[in-house]
Amino acid sequence: MPPQMLAPLLLIATLALLVWAQRNDRRNYRRFGKVKDSARRQPLFLRMAGKNCALYLLPSLVGLALLGRVDALWTFPTEFAPLVEQLPDLGTGNPAFLGMATGALIVGALIGALLRMLLLRRPLRGAPIADIAPLIPRNHAELRHILPLIASAGISEEVAFRLYLPLLITGSGGSAALAFTASTLIFGLLHRYQGWVGVVQTSLLGAIFALLYLGWPGLTAPILVHLLVNAATLVLRPAIELSFRPRTD
Repeated sequence: MPPQMLAPLLLIATLALLVWAQRNDRRNYRRFGKVKDSARRQPLFLRMAGKNCALYLLPSLVGLALLGRVDALWTFPTEFAPLVEQLPDLGTGNPAFLGMATGALIVGALIGALLRMLLLRRPLRGAPIADIAPLIPRNHAELRHILPLIASAGISEEVAFRLYLPLLITGSGGSAALAFTASTLIFGLLHRYQGWVGVVQTSLLGAIFALLYLGWPGLTAPILVHLLVNAATLVLRPAIELSFRPRTD
């Protein structure tokens, strides 16, 4: 097979896999939302973590190996350099920017949790801007079981959507700007199971992760911030609420 044909074929296969995953995610998420027994929910969190690795991380690593670009995991691809040069200086490459961003996430999660507890007087069963209620841990055992899901999502999704998919698009003749715009929109659409507001929210987050990847540059910053976003939403806020309630597990 001519080398110039490999990237387009991998791109077609990847898009087909993502379409299949999006359709199955909506159905499976509805089923998961109907599970009320915590003992049944806990292994499902682990299964979701494995699914993330199987859908995003493993195909990305195999594709990078076929392309001979495994080094792109730690070496910033030259294909993306023209886009970096066009971006305004947002300070994303400054360590202080990453520190402030992570600090804002943690403080925001704390304030959000306290406001809902003190003002709304109801348990934190989800976020008001996206349908993530089924994912919110309901006890300390679920908090422990959701940690692998948080880790797998933060790592596998960043490798897939900030590196592999843009690399396939540029390798198929697209510009770097098109590659990151398309991968960000696809990243958002894959969260359609959270509702359309969730699509918008995750698309905006995907844009931030892309800016971190390009501004740092590399996968370290977006993976770290992605992990912190997930942890603030799915661990920190529920943990704050659970700390004010008697343990049931």
